[in-house]
Amino acid sequence: MASFYIPMSLSYASNLGHIPPINGLYSFVFNPLIYALLGSCPQMVVGPEAAGSLLVGHVVRSSVDQGNSGDEDDAMNAAIAGVVTGMAGAVIFIAGLTRLGFLDSVLSRPFLRGFISAIGFVILVDQLIPEMGLTSRAGHVGGVSHGSSLDKIIFLVENVRQAHRLTAVVAFGSFAIIMVCRYVRVPKIQAGRLVADGDLGSSRNISSLDTHR
Repeated sequence: MASFYIPMSLSYASNLGHIPPINGLYSFVFNPLIYALLGSCPQMVVGPEAAGSLLVGHVVRSSVDQGNSGDEDDAMNAAIAGVVTGMAGAVIFIAGLTRLGFLDSVLSRPFLRGFISAIGFVILVDQLIPEMGLTSRAGHVGGVSHGSSLDKIIFLVENVRQAHRLTAVVAFGSFAIIMVCRYVRVPKIQAGRLVADGDLGSSRNISSLDTHR
């Protein structure tokens, strides 16, 4: 679990939240501990996640664009993220006290699917820059690191020939391996279930024959 969540926490903080990576580790360590003491649902996944990191990063990026903080001002950006996190926690706490959980059913399924799909697209565009080894180059081009998805797509198209080949090969190769293993394992699991069901059915038939005898 730690081998999966620690890199993910670092990536969410630096790439999506636009804050120092150490803050991702803080959210990974302290949030589950607090929820273990105060939470009521054992199946709840507590910790950094893509949607929240993206929204926090949008607030930090807006602060940078307005001149309230700089790209290299890690302390200020982390403080902004902390204020946003505290406000979100206070809203959720008040909603829990006032029994507003039923509002979750008000949101339609197409709306949620569109929101999740949009988040996936934004994350994909954001991750293409470090996966192609263009992070340092994007830092020297104004308006790209904290720019919109359209700005990043234009940057990627214009600088695709400047990509670091080894970094791109490792990144896309790892992604291809993960996707291939994901789709290769599904038929095997289903086949195992079919075999197990077949064995169970045959055992039931044998037991029924023994009963009739």
